[in-house]
Amino acid sequence: MARSAGMTHSEKVRLALEQDIFSGAIAPGSSLDEEELARRFEVSRTPVREAILQLIESGIVEKRPRQGAVVTMTDVTDLIRQFEVMSELESICAKYSARRMTPEERATLKEVHEQSERAFAAGDQDNYYALSRKFHLLVIDGTHNKELIDMTNKLGSKLVPYRRFQLGYPGQSQSNLEDHRAILEAILAQDVERAAEQFRKHTKVQGDILADYIAMNEERVRAS
Repeated sequence: MARSAGMTHSEKVRLALEQDIFSGAIAPGSSLDEEELARRFEVSRTPVREAILQLIESGIVEKRPRQGAVVTMTDVTDLIRQFEVMSELESICAKYSARRMTPEERATLKEVHEQSERAFAAGDQDNYYALSRKFHLLVIDGTHNKELIDMTNKLGSKLVPYRRFQLGYPGQSQSNLEDHRAILEAILAQDVERAAEQFRKHTKVQGDILADYIAMNEERVRAS
């Protein structure tokens, strides 16, 4: 397995498995065999085991007695609900960040967005996703509200693999970048209501796109 710059073998395996799971190539209920996956990805079993543990932590895979690691059935309704809650939480975060971010924090947010623009232009999808996630985390931290930060990050950690995957949907990375630009401009202008509304729409659309994609592939798997 060729390793992308800055990525470990376990990260590469995890990303490839996420792609297969969300696309339906690995169907819900399928067992993940470490030895078979190690041969497929041409790595030892250690990075495969680490990747599977990461998938278990994110809720995409679960450990079952006598079956080992098994791909869980994605409940689209639950996923939609989680994104609905996240859209409201991040909207609140944007609202308070527009009001409370220090000049230094706003400058950092602007720089991270500009870095993500360069990564997008260069076609560096891995770096683009990392910077996109950093943008979200900076807005969350900019609230200076520990309870809100903890609550938002707890749910956000569950949605990380889904958010990463939906950026591969045609045109979504470009749309994501435009959304972030609108959010940034609202925060820099300290326009509280506009920042909140832009972030609410941004996160809600992510969930809608992903839920539609997963539902479509689940239907395809059932029909096959």
